[in-house]
Amino acid sequence: GAAVGFERMIQEMMAARIVHVGETHDAMAMHEIEFQVIRALYARDKHLAIGLEMVPVTLQETLNKWTSGVLTKDEFLREIRWYVTWNFNFGYYEKIFDFAREHRLPIYALNAPREVITKIRMRGWDALSEEEKAYFPGTPDVSNQDHRTLIRAVFESSDIPEAMKGPGLASVFEGLYRSQSAWDEVMGANAVRAAEAEGRRVVVCVGSGHLLYNLGLNRRAYERSKLPFKTVVAVEVPDGKKGLAVS
Repeated sequence: GAAVGFERMIQEMMAARIVHVGETHDAMAMHEIEFQVIRALYARDKHLAIGLEMVPVTLQETLNKWTSGVLTKDEFLREIRWYVTWNFNFGYYEKIFDFAREHRLPIYALNAPREVITKIRMRGWDALSEEEKAYFPGTPDVSNQDHRTLIRAVFESSDIPEAMKGPGLASVFEGLYRSQSAWDEVMGANAVRAAEAEGRRVVVCVGSGHLLYNLGLNRRAYERSKLPFKTVVAVEVPDGKKGLAVS
């Protein structure tokens, strides 16, 4: 729980093969932290890659064309359908994309298509076609009680519409937990795949809810690969300034 300087934090990350950096999607300060971590790690290790929650694996070729310099920015945004695929302002991520292109760092798509995750939430794993199941390393594990308790606490602390309260709340949560687990499972597996593809260190940029207490995709990636990792989540510190929690 003690504070450490940024340089020391980066130095301690050098033992990790996967560095998970959490964000709130519409918080510019957190995207700046992601960028600073990527830039600082690259200064020490040119053999770096970036993994993104924001892009489904179906668009990997578009990421490849961006980093190789084939596409202009406008062409990239059209081809990747950014404002359909992700729907948060590209400006939050622009420095990361530009840095990767400038230094020819691979960017890996980590996610499954949104409609497949929605199908799991609404109808369950068995409703998926074989083609849809192929996006995942297997049936998402929903048995971790600590993770279940965490997601339930987050779910219940949010603003829940009145219509969702009462007897239906449990079934709504089960659907949400299935989708959260599916997200973590596929992104964890793809983060490992990215790290193993060329033996690179990978910086994973993902929503903080997928990383809290090392129970989400970071746990699943480690259980799958045993690759050493670090997790960075931005938090509020008592004096009101942004701080970093590193584990």
